[in-house]
Parts: sequence; structure tokens; C-alpha cells
Amino acid sequence: MREDEVLRGIAARVAARDYSDDVYIRPGCVDANGMWMVSPVPDDTRWLVARGSQEHLAALAVDAVEPLPPLEPASAQAVDDAEQVLGYPLPPLLRRIYVEVANGGFGPVLGVAGGCTDDLGRTAVDRLHPREPAGLLPIAHWGCAIYSYVDCAGQTAVMWGFDPNSGLGEHSFYEEGVSLVDWLDGWLNGSLEPPHLDPDRTSWWGATNSERGRRQPDHGFDDPSQPTLF
Repeated sequence: MREDEVLRGIAARVAARDYSDDVYIRPGCVDANGMWMVSPVPDDTRWLVARGSQEHLAALAVDAVEPLPPLEPASAQAVDDAEQVLGYPLPPLLRRIYVEVANGGFGPVLGVAGGCTDDLGRTAVDRLHPREPAGLLPIAHWGCAIYSYVDCAGQTAVMWGFDPNSGLGEHSFYEEGVSLVDWLDGWLNGSLEPPHLDPDRTSWWGATNSERGRRQPDHGFDDPSQPTLF
């Protein structure tokens, strides 16, 4: 089953303490030959850099990449309590990951939310907002107020995106056209992108995972099928 493959992939990354889009490296610089030269700094000093960046790859070549902090799974009771607050059961794959692998912290950019807190000190449940559609759980904060949500009310665990940076707040919330398992698989294989609203000549439209980089004017913000946040 594909869900099992995704769970095993995430479990392997968590076990290796290599579960984030950011990595710890020992401070230094890239020399003229592209080699990472470690600086003479205190042993506990680390830099956080983007995975795949020049600094990361150069540090990796000389074994100057450090493991991330270990992650711990959630208790079944903690997940039950979160589901009670949400009002819906979590998608089976997400629940298994929380209970069997890690209570958040893994995944894109700032990590999938769970019991682990985000950069603003909030858990996944803390992020719930009464003005948002029921059953949608905000599981990833990409920065710049951009979020990914998973639909816990439906049967297929579809992902939703929120990108308010167009200035069209009420139309900034939209279905991404990708399931949770595909979303997590995309992160594992390095193809996942954040939600964003793409401008065309007449409107803004919510780009699904398969529509990145394409202009589709018929997805205008006047489409009545696009739910609103407010």
C-alpha cells in the first residue's frame, strides 16, 4: 500500500534525524575549490541552512553536517484529545505517523504541525480558527502567512492551501487538488511546493500541485465554486 511506503519513508528520515528542509552544519565557508572549510568556533556552534544549498552540499562532502534533534511519537490519548477538539478523526495515515513515528516536526520548511510547536509556539490544534471551514487542520506553515491544510472531514484527505499575499483575503483559501499521501510523498521526493495564488492578466487563481507554472484564466476569483475564508 502506498500509504505504508510514505510512512516508512518518513520513519527513515526521522530515525536518521534528517527530517527537515533545513539541516545543521558546522560553521565555515566554501573555498575557491568549492570545498567546505570548517571555522574554528566552539564545538556546540551550528548553522541552520537549506537542504540542497551550496553550503549544505559542501559541508556534506566533508562530513560537517550534524543530525537534527530527535523526534518522539505522540501518545494515542494525545491524538484522541486533538481529534475531539477538531471534531473529526484524523486521516489514518496522519494518525499513524503521529503515534508510530513523530508528533510533528518533520516535513516541509517549518515541519508538519502536531504536538511539536511551530515558530510561533503553536501546536496544530492551537492553529484552528473558528472562521475556517470545519474539519480542516492546518498542518504546515510555510512562512509569510502561507499554510497547508488537510481535510479531515472528507474521505480522501485532500490538501487545501491558504495564501493571503494576493490581498484578496476571502479568495485566498482553496483546494489544491492533491491528497495527503501525495503531498507527503512529494515532500519525500523533493517535488513539493508551497500553496500560492498565481496572477494572470485578469485575476488570481489557486494553483494546484499539477498546475504550477501554468496560467489558467478560467480559475478566476469570481468562480463560485471557490470557498471563501470569511
